[in-house]
Amino acid sequence: MMINDNTKKLIELGLSQREARVYLVLLKKSNFTATEIAKVSGIPRQKIYDILDNLIKKGICTEKVGKIKRYKAGEPEIVCRGLLERYKNDFESELLEREKLARKLSRDLAVLYERNQERVDPLEYIVILKDRRQTYRKWKLLQSRAQREILAFTKAPYTVSSPGENIDDEIDVLKRKVKIRAIYEYKDVKKDEFVRALSSWISTGEEARVVKELPMKLVILDEQITIVPLNDPISLEPSITTMIINHPGFAKAQKAVFESYWERAIPYEEFKATGDGELK
Repeated sequence: MMINDNTKKLIELGLSQREARVYLVLLKKSNFTATEIAKVSGIPRQKIYDILDNLIKKGICTEKVGKIKRYKAGEPEIVCRGLLERYKNDFESELLEREKLARKLSRDLAVLYERNQERVDPLEYIVILKDRRQTYRKWKLLQSRAQREILAFTKAPYTVSSPGENIDDEIDVLKRKVKIRAIYEYKDVKKDEFVRALSSWISTGEEARVVKELPMKLVILDEQITIVPLNDPISLEPSITTMIINHPGFAKAQKAVFESYWERAIPYEEFKATGDGELK
């Protein structure tokens, strides 16, 4: 079978030929069933599920919620950046060339991706992410696109090593006049380290309050997109499944919950002075 240019580039970035073929099929419309992917790609159906599982683990595609499993391509910018990060240690001497390849491939594939987003079913508004790195890259992308406000419940375990890392991204958001308000859980953290981390965020212009315990993690962007990371309640291994819900009604309902906690939480400066972060 003739291998096209995009397939070759994906293989150079670390995908197998079949994984590359499946990802390029997924770019042809907003989502596919496994049967459809097998038919379009020419790959036997019994092999498709293993390939899709691998792609999900690598952050290349996502699985959609519903009676019939449907699969959606990851955004090319996130996919290409993730492939580059995943394999850069193995190809350190060729990193510069691969960075150029990843940037060009991202641009080429984005044309396919954006063209087919216009045909999205209006009921398809939930994306499930299970890969930690993919979740973090998706968050960075959504954060960069925020226009008015970001609201957050913040608690451990963190996607990054600690709540004080990657502050430059937030500074860039605040420079665009996006308002950020966050409520931080201080349960089971060392106060000195916690205060130090929060001070760095507040110094950028973020508004912060503190409570002893939050029910869950939550991020709401522009009353439109809600990010809900859920810890695995069964497995003993640290695992987070993240739902990204693009639905204004749901986002506004979650904002009401946020505002309720915000009213009862105490300002950071008061917590810093007293250490009392209990809900009033």
